[in-house]
Amino acid sequence: MRAGRWWRAALVCACALALGAHALPPAALGDVIANAATHLNTMKVTGAWRRLSSTVSESVGLKHALRRLQAVPARAARLVHALVDRMRVGGGPVVRTQLGELRGRRLITRTNNQTPYYSFKGIRYAQPPRGALRFRPPAPLEPWLGVRDALEEGAVCPHRFMLFDTYKGDEDCLYLNVYSPALPDTLTGYNPKLAVMVWIHGGAFAVGSGNSFLYGPDHLVGAGVVLVTLNYRLGALGFLSLENDEVAGNMGLKDQVMALKWVRDNIEFFGGDPGRVTLFGESAGAASVHLHMLSPASKGLFHGAIAESGVAISPWALAAAPRDRAFALGRELGIDTNSTAELLGYLRATPSELLVKAGARLAGASGPAADLHSTVALPFVPVVEPPGPDAFLTTAPRDALPGADVPFMTGYNAKEGIILFRRLQRYPKLLSELDREFRRVVPPELLAGADETLASNVTDLVRSFYFQDRPVDTRNLDSLIDLFTDVMFLRPVLETLRRPGARRSPTYFYRFAFDGALGLFKRMLGITHPGACHGDEMGYLFYFSRLNYRLDDGSPELAVSRRMVQMWTNFAKTGNPTPPVDYESIVDFKWLPVNDTSTVRYLNIDANVTMEEDPDGARVQFWDWLYDTFAKH
Repeated sequence: MRAGRWWRAALVCACALALGAHALPPAALGDVIANAATHLNTMKVTGAWRRLSSTVSESVGLKHALRRLQAVPARAARLVHALVDRMRVGGGPVVRTQLGELRGRRLITRTNNQTPYYSFKGIRYAQPPRGALRFRPPAPLEPWLGVRDALEEGAVCPHRFMLFDTYKGDEDCLYLNVYSPALPDTLTGYNPKLAVMVWIHGGAFAVGSGNSFLYGPDHLVGAGVVLVTLNYRLGALGFLSLENDEVAGNMGLKDQVMALKWVRDNIEFFGGDPGRVTLFGESAGAASVHLHMLSPASKGLFHGAIAESGVAISPWALAAAPRDRAFALGRELGIDTNSTAELLGYLRATPSELLVKAGARLAGASGPAADLHSTVALPFVPVVEPPGPDAFLTTAPRDALPGADVPFMTGYNAKEGIILFRRLQRYPKLLSELDREFRRVVPPELLAGADETLASNVTDLVRSFYFQDRPVDTRNLDSLIDLFTDVMFLRPVLETLRRPGARRSPTYFYRFAFDGALGLFKRMLGITHPGACHGDEMGYLFYFSRLNYRLDDGSPELAVSRRMVQMWTNFAKTGNPTPPVDYESIVDFKWLPVNDTSTVRYLNIDANVTMEEDPDGARVQFWDWLYDTFAKH
């Protein structure tokens, strides 16, 4: 076959495949594919075809294949890739779940170990929450006949894409992905029953997905656990509340519960152990994990929890006056009504893109009544619901502590507050507003019931401690970073750890301080300020190819990554990040649990890992004194 014509023949076959997908039953479609493959195999193999075939491998994705096809029209290239991909994975692994059969792929990790694993992407776990199902709890799926492909990730939930500020997603988005090192073998009876880690992504309850663009499974699945990542509804579609039975709120959290039930019922078919499920998440995902520990709806669905940079009592994790926020969204869309039923009717009929864009405008609004929520732009977040059969959270998180008695790991990053730079990039006036309206960064429980004089005194104390007599401006960003780190992350997690309760399971606390090339969010957003930013630790747990390819095997970044991956997966396997017997361990230290609420032990994760006590002590002592003195008012 001539080099200039090989793709035309493949295109003809691809067109037959594409047409057959709509017009032929599965058996006939299989014949079309088989005939196409036979025809291609009889052709003369040219250098061009050899280069293309070697590119489209089980461990290399579509983008690499298209590099070989730059001279081919884009439509033809997509069809060629679809044909070759279907030919290669047509015999991929098939798993029988409780609802039907799924076909996945066998892949190789992109790490130096090149460990084989199995990938099942885009698995639907609930009905599409469209139309009448919008703003309702997720509806269960019906069984299906035949084999469904689980080869590509499903659509992400509607949100404003963080990097480009563009709308992205589809309401048909309740999908999860499963990555497993080993599958059961029905012929031999082999069943690996591996520990399972279920990842809940962050993103302010408003953006993101569980897809591998950020959360590549290579490190974790290579360490011998089954990894599950998932999408859940975001923004108003996931967290709008009218504070009534019709729209109680927390739809996104209820999506997560539905996904956990899917894991309980099906993960054994993928080599996982339904009795060893660890929830883990970051930021809003961490707050979600902690809320699952407090919710009766999640009881028994997991057996360990990891909350990275967020807990249920974080000041940004619970909505105040959510009904008012729902009506504000309506006004932003031009819906001026006092009727809950009328508002809901309009919101159900509004295209999801308009809802997302209106929510983004609402988040960007500011003014003299601005508070912590508006400062960090979190318009729709979890709520306390009225009691009901579908309720997720009916008690304030502080009143529900300490929560499920399961092994718990939590921690924060040393310079979490750097994430505020993203808000500054989008809203440059924020610094001057904070300089004028500093009270908005004071936790509301310190001002509750206080008169104007007392509120001003508390505000002045906080400002004086962090800024002395200096203004809130670009010259004093480190002070602002420390303030936001303490208020938004450190103080809430310490309050959670210190809360007495009947939990007997161990709790492990960490401080992530390593500032390296795998710092995920800072590198994504182009931030160069020194320190471990909010979200940076994720680059050491997940494979993000845009960062990983720059590093050699002896880099300190990969050394930190290997330690963290082993500790996180050890925790999932045993409930202990540094178990007493692990002959293959690269971890040569003991992570001791928190056992004294007056002196908090923690693991400081830097280039060197050390056990320490009482993180950021002077700042913590200031807040302890402030709460002891003023919170009672």
